[in-house]
Amino acid sequence: MSTPLQEVKNLISKGEFFKAYDIAMHALGSIPDNTALQHRALLALANGGAYRLALSQFESMGLHNSHELDVQCLLARLHKDISFAQKGEAAKAGFVKAFQLYEQAWISHQLSPQAYYPAINAAACAVFSGALEQATHWAGIVLDQLQSQHTKPADPAEQYWTHATRIEALLIQGQLDAARTLVPHTLSLIDSDRTALASTLRQLQRLCNCLGHDFKSLGFATPPAVIHYTGHLLSHTGRFPEHQETRVAARIQELLECHNVGVGYGSLAGGADILFAESLIKRGADLHVVLPFEREEFLKVSVLRCGPRWAERFEHCLNAARSVRMATEDAFLQDEQLFTYCSQIAMGLSILNARHLNTTVAQIGVWDGYTHDRTLGTEADLQQWAYTGLPQYFVNSQNANFSEGLPANLPETPLTSNNSKQHGRETKAMLFADVKGFSKLGDAALPAFVEQIMGRLAKVTAQHQDQLHSINTWGDGIFAVFNHVAAAAECALAMQESMAGIDRTAFGLPEKLALRIGLHLGPVYLTLDPITLRETAIGAHVSRAARIEPVTPEGCVYVTETFAAVLAIGSNNEFACDYVGQTEAAKNYGLMRMFLLRRTENSNATTVVLDFER
Repeated sequence: MSTPLQEVKNLISKGEFFKAYDIAMHALGSIPDNTALQHRALLALANGGAYRLALSQFESMGLHNSHELDVQCLLARLHKDISFAQKGEAAKAGFVKAFQLYEQAWISHQLSPQAYYPAINAAACAVFSGALEQATHWAGIVLDQLQSQHTKPADPAEQYWTHATRIEALLIQGQLDAARTLVPHTLSLIDSDRTALASTLRQLQRLCNCLGHDFKSLGFATPPAVIHYTGHLLSHTGRFPEHQETRVAARIQELLECHNVGVGYGSLAGGADILFAESLIKRGADLHVVLPFEREEFLKVSVLRCGPRWAERFEHCLNAARSVRMATEDAFLQDEQLFTYCSQIAMGLSILNARHLNTTVAQIGVWDGYTHDRTLGTEADLQQWAYTGLPQYFVNSQNANFSEGLPANLPETPLTSNNSKQHGRETKAMLFADVKGFSKLGDAALPAFVEQIMGRLAKVTAQHQDQLHSINTWGDGIFAVFNHVAAAAECALAMQESMAGIDRTAFGLPEKLALRIGLHLGPVYLTLDPITLRETAIGAHVSRAARIEPVTPEGCVYVTETFAAVLAIGSNNEFACDYVGQTEAAKNYGLMRMFLLRRTENSNATTVVLDFER
């Protein structure tokens, strides 16, 4: 039986940073002073992009007093991460700070076999700050130290890091031919640790950009790709006929092999979904399943209709999946739109995971080539992905032929899908906000509060009127429903920025008044409130959204995993969502994965935000 630390290390190696952090923090509840677990918990946070939160927790855990090498290097790494998200002089100053911290760690541990680690990072930070002579000097220290080690590490993972470090040092010194000769053996040591390879490739790409070298000339292969998969149900005479199952399955396997797929996200309906899942499992790839609603009902609606043998295959795939998520725990209610919602989540998660692993992401679909309804089913998935501009491949379900890219003019056939709007549910982004400290205001302060606080927030929401479905207020509370996640994200951050610019004391208001905002995405009923006669949204997901804001820190915007995933599809890298862990929602609603929403300070740093180190 593995220990919590071993489990956390394994999850980090697979790129499952959020789950690794949750497990580490749970274990620290029993052993709070375990430095190794603290280090891995914060490393998982940083690897997931939440480096500012990791730095805050580093301080709260009292790790500044630690003399352990990994802990000292983690502090330097967090400052390095922050620098990559900045520009100009701020970024340069941050790299200098990180260099100094790595230098201090090396001085403290220069006799350790692990001292090459802070040394190579010091060299890299010198490159990023523009101090090339200093970088060359430190790269020489690294090579000398690795050369002086007479015995190679027993751990294959440590052998990998020493080889990768030697390549990095040679690159900094301009010895490209020598670096190139080490690549094949280094790759042979990587095993299944995708995050280690992602870390190496990202670091080398950055260095090549700064030094003017051609990264591709080093000879590294692209890491295993991530896919979102989708396709038709199997049927006797429908869009994916039974007699084509074997040929389509073979073509799927060929495509996964051709594109070196290592991770797949999608659902698990009978037919194409299960064929993809079985192929991913067969090749040892990571399968991540998203179900649109309750498992047993999904089994009846989307699996058994293909035939009884598919139920066993469904269970096998579900048990073999690395993760299983529920898009919603609501009932199906014949609402086909829930399938589209489920697919959006799976698409977003695949894009986020590819960013984590510094690799390519694509969609592979099984499709008959005809459009029945672009708002539902396989066509909706294909069209949604096409908007991202990311690669897209198809296996024709009628003849198992292969094609690439969505045709510009799809042939139309009569509408066969039911319109989900007849059931009243549509997927919307929801914003809940309130001002902490409002309940303690006396009557004398209320006019200023209404004019200066609510009045300014009203100006912000008015600027997003074209994307607002409805908005309502009560006291200091705001409930807004948006048509698109990016509009909700922009409005929420603009509200916080407006609030931060208000001089409370100038208007006789307490300085401690602070705005909290929670965002969620989900299917809701859109209706007319019979009392207020205003448009509004109701449903289980409205209740879920309402439970986020009360546990959000003042001045912040928290979003759910669903919101973060779908935001990754169409926000053009304008926003980042940093994982903050499983948070107990208000009113005993249960644990929810929460993310801190922020703007990307440097639009070119989207891959930097999601970084790894050992």
